[in-house]
Amino acid sequence: MPPSQDADEGLPKVVRRNPTKFVPKLCVNCLNPLVKGSALGGWLVPQDYFCTKCGYKGYVYLEDRRTEDGEASEEGRRASTETRQP
Repeated sequence: MPPSQDADEGLPKVVRRNPTKFVPKLCVNCLNPLVKGSALGGWLVPQDYFCTKCGYKGYVYLEDRRTEDGEASEEGRRASTETRQP
């Protein structure tokens, strides 16, 4: 029996991200762009970040993916319209 179309409803959406594309990292306190704190971060120790506006320093950050979401939805719309046209 094939699964129904709405079987995935309510489940988290898994998206494969492009590791070569730059994604802005934002401060968890003030949402300003973060600066890398250490040159060795990401290689020898975990990468830490620093906010020049509020002074936050830490390993936790937010990623701004609004542009990726917009591009993905545009690609989906283009693909669906291409399949509809004879």
